[in-house]
Amino acid sequence: MTPPSAALRAAAAVAFITLALAAPALQAAAEDVLGPAALADLAEADAPLKAARADLPDCEPGCMTPGEATALALALGEDEARAGRFLLDVRGGGQSLEGQLGTMLFVNSRRDYATLGTLTIAFEPEALGALLRRARGCGAADVVDGQITVKACYGEGVPDLNMFTMMQRLGGRRLIVEGKVRRNWIDSPLGSLRPVANFHGKHEVGYYQVWVHVTEAAQVTFADEG
Repeated sequence: MTPPSAALRAAAAVAFITLALAAPALQAAAEDVLGPAALADLAEADAPLKAARADLPDCEPGCMTPGEATALALALGEDEARAGRFLLDVRGGGQSLEGQLGTMLFVNSRRDYATLGTLTIAFEPEALGALLRRARGCGAADVVDGQITVKACYGEGVPDLNMFTMMQRLGGRRLIVEGKVRRNWIDSPLGSLRPVANFHGKHEVGYYQVWVHVTEAAQVTFADEG
């Protein structure tokens, strides 16, 4: 195997510009888990968010991008979490209808939630309902091939809390989320890491999602509002 180039290592190091990843031990652990090439890919994918956060007052204390959050979560111990502030664009979402995840709803930084580098925001229903009541107003018009489509206007209420009403109001939005990031094992044949043995030494087929759990709407700020 060819050793990583100095340029590749430099690109990977960009993923660790926040205070939460300043510790050399965490940097080394993330590189051991993911490898320098994967870290460089995560840094490149988050380039637009990194450029935007410099102009966001709420990110002055430091905001992690999804790739940085992924590197941090996978570098931590199995049951560890790290508090921080996280910046993401909502590209996908889903809802848990049964099983161990209860009734939580989720938004993701990528359309394919199983892709390495995806940050998942896991909402308790009460917190999401309160947040959606804040996410009101009219969306801008989209122009595609000369066809103008005006996005819906939303009032105060949320008639039915589900993944569709959630994505109507949060899809495409840029969020800043306060919370603790950790990795959460998902038993599934899907995902960029398939199949993988988890860190307990067991051999289920699945992958780690990187989560921030939201229990209060106050944890979330809309970064795309003036």
